[in-house]
Amino acid sequence: MGITADTPTNLVVGAGEFLLDHANIGATIDANSFRIEREIFTPELNGAKGGLVGTDYVTSSEGVLEVGVPEFSATALLAAWPGADDTPSAGMVIIDEDETRRIPTASYHDAELQVERLNGGEFQFEVDDAIQIGNLEAELTDDNVAAPRLELHSRWNPANLTASPHRIRILDVAS
Repeated sequence: MGITADTPTNLVVGAGEFLLDHANIGATIDANSFRIEREIFTPELNGAKGGLVGTDYVTSSEGVLEVGVPEFSATALLAAWPGADDTPSAGMVIIDEDETRRIPTASYHDAELQVERLNGGEFQFEVDDAIQIGNLEAELTDDNVAAPRLELHSRWNPANLTASPHRIRILDVAS
């Protein structure tokens, strides 16, 4: 039959909570998603009808977390617009960019989607040193909530190339 006593606990149900640098960013909208995009090289060897076991070579691996963020806070907008800065000015905050072309390291963030498990614990979908590489776009209409979609891609830390910048944690107890 395939159903076990652990099946209800192992189901991932719900949109989860979006965190940026371990701080809750606010509500999300629409479907959130997590994926690991990998490119694998497999040599085509003479005499073999296809790839051989043990010859596959990972050439790239990147975690991607996508969330819709309807709360227009400075934190959320800065995460959606890498390289931008916020400037408080006379009762307002101005978010914009200057002529700088290289994205500063301050625009890279640890991002996480946490989804509760049945009876405690949680699933954590994490991307480290992630940067939003999609466009900043919000559709403003009378019959819907504007919600920029963040597409956060993990980046490898040059100080420690052996540590993966993306992972899935399954916790028995919520952190």
